[in-house]
Amino acid sequence: MESRLMKSLMPVLVIALLLSACTTNVLVEGSVPTPLVSKIPVNVAVYYDESFKSFVHTEAIKEDGTWKIDLSEQNLSFFRNLTSSLFESVIEIDTPELSEEQQANLDGLVIPKIEKYGFLTPNISGLKFFSASIHYRITIMNHANKKIADYIVVGYGKSEGGAFDSSKALGKATMLAIRDGGTRIATELREQPAIVAWVSEESSI
Repeated sequence: MESRLMKSLMPVLVIALLLSACTTNVLVEGSVPTPLVSKIPVNVAVYYDESFKSFVHTEAIKEDGTWKIDLSEQNLSFFRNLTSSLFESVIEIDTPELSEEQQANLDGLVIPKIEKYGFLTPNISGLKFFSASIHYRITIMNHANKKIADYIVVGYGKSEGGAFDSSKALGKATMLAIRDGGTRIATELREQPAIVAWVSEESSI
């Protein structure tokens, strides 16, 4: 009976091992610089949901097998640096709304999300580099929990790499996409009319 059970499980085990062997695990690593920008004169809270803090993209590609890209640690570290350098003061909160006490002491709430992550390998694109893109959604609420801004910002990155360092090449391209998205947020956010009006309104209260 035991022998028959083992025989019946063998195909399943073989398939599982093959799938595991064909998966390329990419851990995004790299330095996390602090953007050098003038601060927007408001005090804000930031809410990172679980999908943002633990974002992992898994995709099966016919030409390249399965890829698993872990953005979580570097993406969160970068955004913590970004928000602390972008606003006068920043605290993190565990809910997507400000409490009454927080409404009295803060000017608003920032909620970043990853809407979409995508990548291309040389086998797909026909080019000699790996590329990655990240679509961020930045939602900003005022101190009364009213939405005042909702923007999509896209970061891009690319890195050359051969067959033996494909994981590192895609990891580097992804890190560059995170930085590019952050740079666009830092330079473009303050220029949006809704943000200008919000800062002016909070400053006059």
